[in-house]
Amino acid sequence: MAEEFIFDLTDAGRSEVVDQLIEAAEHIPGLVFTYPPISLWEPRDATASDPDTLWAGSDTFSHNLYIHIPFCRQKCSFCYYSVAVVQNDTQVIWDYLHCLEKEALQYLPMMRTKKIETVFIGGGTPSRLNPEQIDFLFERVIRRFDLSECREITYECSPDSATEDRIATMAANGTNRLSMGVQSLDPEILRKSRRADTPSSVVRTYYHMADSGVPNVNIDLIAGIEREAFDNMQRTMDAVTALEPMPTQITLFTLSVRKGAINDTTLREEDHAKLFRRSLALFRYAKRRMTANGYWQYSRNLFPRDNWIFHYQDNHWGNNGYVLGLGASSYSHSHGYTYGNAFTFREYMRRIQAGGSAVEKAFPLSEDESLRRHLVLAMKHRELDVARFNSFYPAGSEPLRQFRPVFDALAALGVVTVEDGRIAYTEDYADLSDRYTRLFYSSGVSEAVRRGVGQLTGAGSNAFNFTL
Repeated sequence: MAEEFIFDLTDAGRSEVVDQLIEAAEHIPGLVFTYPPISLWEPRDATASDPDTLWAGSDTFSHNLYIHIPFCRQKCSFCYYSVAVVQNDTQVIWDYLHCLEKEALQYLPMMRTKKIETVFIGGGTPSRLNPEQIDFLFERVIRRFDLSECREITYECSPDSATEDRIATMAANGTNRLSMGVQSLDPEILRKSRRADTPSSVVRTYYHMADSGVPNVNIDLIAGIEREAFDNMQRTMDAVTALEPMPTQITLFTLSVRKGAINDTTLREEDHAKLFRRSLALFRYAKRRMTANGYWQYSRNLFPRDNWIFHYQDNHWGNNGYVLGLGASSYSHSHGYTYGNAFTFREYMRRIQAGGSAVEKAFPLSEDESLRRHLVLAMKHRELDVARFNSFYPAGSEPLRQFRPVFDALAALGVVTVEDGRIAYTEDYADLSDRYTRLFYSSGVSEAVRRGVGQLTGAGSNAFNFTL
């Protein structure tokens, strides 16, 4: 297979790929979570916001549901997502849930024949919903869709709101994966990152989750936040490895500094390259600790124990699954478009309450851009199964052939191995996959990012936002 898949490069081809690799190596590999980058999506007119138009021909890949709950007690220093700091205003949460129901009803006619394989409830802080609101979310929004073949429902939680009764309500509604944003178990780092948690409250909430009967429990960690030192990360990993049982999954991120986050201001004068090198060193330390405790690297950021795969990520990234996103700032992927809803929850609600579409911007996907999207996100995983990838395309079409010069160059440099029908990152380079996925961007998208064009001014200027 290796001999068939890799072939000799012409001098011209070799030069082009090497130039791209040099360019990629000069930039800090910020998190790639979609393709094309959202900064390139354009405002859509009313016609292109129609569900039937957006979802025409979406029958090749799996169907998945994402729901965004934006409400938080406070905004953490590293957060660049759409969040709304709401303390005790339960009415605004109810108003938002009713908007989610109305938006779901807009899509229901074209989704009646689609079977939802995975559901992801993210935020924000979805565990801010009380048990009655959680029941409403499942009954009036999620279960309106066909869940007869759904194999995973993820509910994101925070230690400051995931109470035992709320976790029990999540479990009673079919949640089989809980994910808690821990980020750190060091008290100094928790305080600096504006978290209301303490290490003891985090551990207490974790045990509530582990004892709930939900089989898959994930925790999120970030290496290098708030100028984290080695001893801070060591305390976090000591606390994690002392958990019994240990989490079935750990999601580990390097530091991101993005527009909209508080740390974009507090770290603006810092040397971002130095910050990233520190973050990567701490990431690799945590990775070694996890590996010694039975975890393995499934993707750039996910480390499961045994076979606890994150199916939403596997569908969405590894296998180009379609995603219907509901709620403020949620983004969707159909066969012909990637598109996003209004970013702020108030603008989202205004649009829905007026009887209109929440869609704010979109990027139409040609067949080539759809293929590239599939490959870009699949290459965030530790390895790519070539036969599995090809199975989504017409027999004999060899969709990866045009990318062989890139794979050949990466193999020659020791970044990947190609054997037994699998393209796999070597040990250290799996930690930098966000850098190498950019080699599969189309020339038009790459050039637009270089110029910093699109809805986010200077999209190519911030090293942590670099999306080539």
